[in-house]
Amino acid sequence: MKTKSILTRHFIIMSLSIACISFVLWSCTGQKLDKTVQQAYELRMIGQADSAKVLLEQVIVKDSTNAAAWFELARTKQHIGLGNPRELISGMVDVQQFAQNAVDNEPNNVIYQYYMANVDFFNLYIAMRKEDFSAEFEKVAESYGSVLALKPDYHEAKLFLVELFAMLPSDMGGDSAKAEKYVRELEEADVVFGAKAREIVMPEDADYIEFWKKIEETNTNNANVQEALGKTYLYNENIEEATKSFEKAISLSSKKNILYVDLGRYYLMQAMQNRTLLDSIAPLIEKEFETYLKSQPEPIIPLKAYITGQLAMIKLRTGDKEGGNKLKEEAKALDPNYSKAFGIPGQILFDPPDEISRVHTYFFRPF
Repeated sequence: MKTKSILTRHFIIMSLSIACISFVLWSCTGQKLDKTVQQAYELRMIGQADSAKVLLEQVIVKDSTNAAAWFELARTKQHIGLGNPRELISGMVDVQQFAQNAVDNEPNNVIYQYYMANVDFFNLYIAMRKEDFSAEFEKVAESYGSVLALKPDYHEAKLFLVELFAMLPSDMGGDSAKAEKYVRELEEADVVFGAKAREIVMPEDADYIEFWKKIEETNTNNANVQEALGKTYLYNENIEEATKSFEKAISLSSKKNILYVDLGRYYLMQAMQNRTLLDSIAPLIEKEFETYLKSQPEPIIPLKAYITGQLAMIKLRTGDKEGGNKLKEEAKALDPNYSKAFGIPGQILFDPPDEISRVHTYFFRPF
């Protein structure tokens, strides 16, 4: 699909320094979580990531084998980096090492292994600017393979592998046969995940809307199907139908309220592609972002800060310096390390440390 390809390429060029990656919860271990690690997590969730980092470092000094502390320190370091994309990229070496320490000290914990794999994928994303990124590619494939060895029915991990092998050409590590293998496994296991996997490998000129409408026929009240259909409409620049699908998804599952942000980001992308449109599009962006902030369930503080920062940026760029600076200060007050990136901060950073993220987000797509 031509429009999808154009938007995707623009997104990749625009956001090499962005973290992308959301949730149904599943308990991973029967062990009681370290109270200090839980405290550090709670500090992060109220905008005090720097204090959380200090607390976790103290824990590790006392016990360098504390896997939960290493895991939370990795996420905290990545969270702090959201506030400065350059620091985020340079700091990913530490994030990767901290995550590896968590895996090494508790190798059977799928939570830590899945986060490790996501970190590896992000590092591959960054490394793609280099001439040779084969080592990073192999590390990602190995990491997700380790996730599936621990939890074979982890569909989200398998979907990442489909994306990995299908989106890159063969001379960069892509392998259509491997991608197809995982697609068929997902199709046999789950209708929606199978459809998401099949969509990734479909020809660019395929009718993606018709594909998802057929899935919808037998899954009318499935929020995930409505979300996927809505995003397909976005790629075809049919914002009216996309909005209808998103609203239906949210009515079926209130946790889908993050889709308001995707609508706002769609309008924002139009303005980023054509700066002369910003003044006319700004009210549409603001409407969707403000709807999300007022929606239920109430957005977590790091995401409130991110959206408030986005609203500040829009006001500043449309000439409202007073309003923009006011919102900027509000964002900082919520979370000094709020993300400045275009992409929504990955929910995997904010899930409770003893629970696993289950919602998949794409690395090579803006939505």
